[in-house]
Amino acid sequence: MTKNSHLGVTEIVSARTTSFSVVQTNELEAPEHFIQPESFVLTVGAAFRDRAEELPTYIAHLAEQGAVAVGFGISDVFDTVPQPVIDSARKHNIGLYEVSRPVPFSRIVSAVYEEQHRRSTAEQHQRAYAQQQLLQAQEKLTRTAISGDMKALTRDVAESLEARVAISDANGRTIAEQVARSYNAMKKTYATTYKISSETQQPYTVDVTSTRVITGENRSLIRHYAGLAAALLSRPAQLRRVHNQINSYALRIQLGIKDAEELYADSVDAPVDADGFARPIVIATQSRRAMHTVLGTLDRQAHKRDQLLHALHLTETAFLLVVRPEVNVRNVLDDLGEHRSRVRVAAGSPVVLAGLTPEHVDQLEARTRTLRPGDVSYTNDSTLPWLHEPAVTQALAARREEIFGRLARHDAIHGTDLEKTLAVFLRHSAQLANTADALGVHRHTVRTRIEKIQNLCEISLDNPAHFSEAYLAMTAFDG
Repeated sequence: MTKNSHLGVTEIVSARTTSFSVVQTNELEAPEHFIQPESFVLTVGAAFRDRAEELPTYIAHLAEQGAVAVGFGISDVFDTVPQPVIDSARKHNIGLYEVSRPVPFSRIVSAVYEEQHRRSTAEQHQRAYAQQQLLQAQEKLTRTAISGDMKALTRDVAESLEARVAISDANGRTIAEQVARSYNAMKKTYATTYKISSETQQPYTVDVTSTRVITGENRSLIRHYAGLAAALLSRPAQLRRVHNQINSYALRIQLGIKDAEELYADSVDAPVDADGFARPIVIATQSRRAMHTVLGTLDRQAHKRDQLLHALHLTETAFLLVVRPEVNVRNVLDDLGEHRSRVRVAAGSPVVLAGLTPEHVDQLEARTRTLRPGDVSYTNDSTLPWLHEPAVTQALAARREEIFGRLARHDAIHGTDLEKTLAVFLRHSAQLANTADALGVHRHTVRTRIEKIQNLCEISLDNPAHFSEAYLAMTAFDG
């Protein structure tokens, strides 16, 4: 038998478990609804003062209710633990302890709760310490990974885990392997495996064998290492591919190869279809800073799709975007998100990339100048050579001032929106419904505005000649 001198508790029958969840006192004869599972029940047997022969049944009943041990107090009721109680405790595999007369039950309950609180606090501190150690180890691995040294990264995680760490590719070839100085293969070891899989790279396997039990924090560190290792293993291949492409482009330009299909022959992300077609789009912004912001947004969206961005600066506030022909303007606008209302977009129809000339791009850029923030021009402009004749350009410039200049001055004075209404009306081929939808107004409002425009500008938009003249004055003049 063992004895706790501080609490005056002496073990008579060993409990089947060394732990219990709660300590409770009970002097009820039938405590069915009061005994908690895994409890240590303290009693003096008061309900059985004159019926000691029923105590074995009481002990059996406590065992059935889930008690793991009984502390039988020596008192005026019983001056010793009855032998039938001892026999019943052994029979029903429940612990039995004698509590000496001077010890109040409250002291035992208080001592137990203090010990439980101490253990709980110690566990919390231990968890907090483990989390702090994990964070420090992760930060160290991240700093090492920045250097790009796979061997050093594997060495650091091996030392942190006191383990042997190896990473291998899909063919079983060992990429890196390091063994911690404190690792002893003669001791009992614990092993775990973590697989890295991705759609964009080959799978890798991380094998860890440690002389320590592998905890949840250890597994978190292994996952962190695996992610960093995967990034390092994929980065050289990606950078080499990009550098090879750049070298190829530079050589072709140096040799005078102009064909776009040849230029993009090695690219895995060429913005052309099988026939070499691509869609050119010019996007104009309000400032240089805004252009860089828009380009950053488009690049992030392309990155999410594991694609590259094909863009060329045209001016300080405008750039050419080349996308595959199946990508429509709506897709680009969705990628722009909140910036779509602050840019002007002129989209061309799919063309063979080899046939995308500077003149074509200039015309798209010129079209953006006729737009307002948030406007989109979906159709290709005419590229007839005579439109660029000096006399024609001068005539169109004059006509533009007569029509759009007059409307702009009227809008400034009266707070109307006639200039934009006419531009949208012309771009939508005089379709009232489409124009109303684009402007967000009723068709009757569009009809009223068009009548006023015709009166102010002394033109008839029902006349094909007048309509064409106004359209060319809007789109073809780049001055």
